[in-house]
Amino acid sequence: MLNREIFINDPINSRLANNGVAQVKDDHSKAALETLEYELRTFVCDGAYAKGMDSILSHYLSAVKTNSEQPGVWISGFFGSGKSHLAKMLRTLWTNQTLNDGSNARSVVELPPHIAAHFDELSSLAINHGGLHAASGTLGAGVRDQVRMAFLGIIFKSVGLPEQYHLARFVMWLKAEGVLAQVQQYVKTHAKAKDGVDSWDKELKNLHVSPIMHTAILDAIPGFASDAKEVREMLRSQYTIVKDVTNDEMVSALVDAISVDGELPLTLVVLDEVQQYISDDAQRAFDVQEVVETCSGASALKSKLLFIATGQSALSGMSNLQRLLGRFQVPVQLEDTDVDSVIRKVILQKKSSAEAQVQAVIDNNLGEISRHLRGSTIEHNKDDEKWMVKDYPLLPVRRRFWERILPALDKTGTGSQLRNQLRVVHEAVKNTAVKELGYVVPADFIYDQIATNLLQTGVISKDIY
Repeated sequence: MLNREIFINDPINSRLANNGVAQVKDDHSKAALETLEYELRTFVCDGAYAKGMDSILSHYLSAVKTNSEQPGVWISGFFGSGKSHLAKMLRTLWTNQTLNDGSNARSVVELPPHIAAHFDELSSLAINHGGLHAASGTLGAGVRDQVRMAFLGIIFKSVGLPEQYHLARFVMWLKAEGVLAQVQQYVKTHAKAKDGVDSWDKELKNLHVSPIMHTAILDAIPGFASDAKEVREMLRSQYTIVKDVTNDEMVSALVDAISVDGELPLTLVVLDEVQQYISDDAQRAFDVQEVVETCSGASALKSKLLFIATGQSALSGMSNLQRLLGRFQVPVQLEDTDVDSVIRKVILQKKSSAEAQVQAVIDNNLGEISRHLRGSTIEHNKDDEKWMVKDYPLLPVRRRFWERILPALDKTGTGSQLRNQLRVVHEAVKNTAVKELGYVVPADFIYDQIATNLLQTGVISKDIY
């Protein structure tokens, strides 16, 4: 029997659809949904992931039922521990995202019964609360120094509006007038797409100087102005480009954007990499605090809007983040053990029919295995034996050897992150796939994976390389 035959997912043919990197953003393209389906099927809702999701949903549902202000959630953990992945899964399951084949997210993912029950209750409550909505992204992807504008850009994108404030407001006005579809059709009929850009998008970006857009408005609303020139002046005056907005304008735009028939849906907002965005900038920390406080304090939003933010450190661990403690009261801390669970399910999961044969090979060689690095602090121990079948073809001592090497050589901490561990383990399993059962991953496999990077970053010299 070959090693490849014992795995549920053949290492030769399988791939990491997201390269171990979860991107938390509202992308509904076909390729993005294919990756999302892979992430759902391989999501390990166990350990801190399950505990965190349970805590988040329990607090949210309780606040909705009591009409209380929603406490924000702060997801923390070492760089690459799966913070973004957890946030993305929650955001996807929140709205029960429809996938390419017509199935929905909750039918694809494997969830503990009590977590599934929380989502069912969420959907039941949503029937009388305007439905469900979710928005996600990073503040650094928008107008970096204007937190309100960056935040609104994430909200606008989640409902299919332009991310720029003045353009989003214009489109919302057309919707309110009931002529959006008519204006869009006129523009698409009379304008030409250029360089692959949709004709509507092209004319919308040129709102103040687009004769076609101005004529389209006159055609849809005959009494709006005397001629196209007057339309242009009115649009320039009403929908001027602004660098920032007030808190009241921010809340008003948020409510207008996500309301459905005048009713606000139960809404989740995921702000990924907030700690990285704030860094050591005290003003940004204050601005983020102000945005969350303003939205959470608005009477129309307080029990319906949930903020989730991610960062490497717990809020109490950094002085610049401590000001956010009052807003993000529900902490979710991810641990190393959760990384092991993900790797065992995504890459190392065995066929049940093959487990006995793997166990037999391990038992027959346990004497030799137990002598590896004897006398060292990472030598074989009795607890290793319960994980050997799950971790095969990685031996526990060699795994610990890697775990010591990576952070010691990579001072940035990126070498030991989940996404790198997934990639390295995936390559290791692929490398041994066509070998006979019993051929395990060599300890020095790690060198080939990291040597070039170590040379490029100056960690080792060319002679040592």
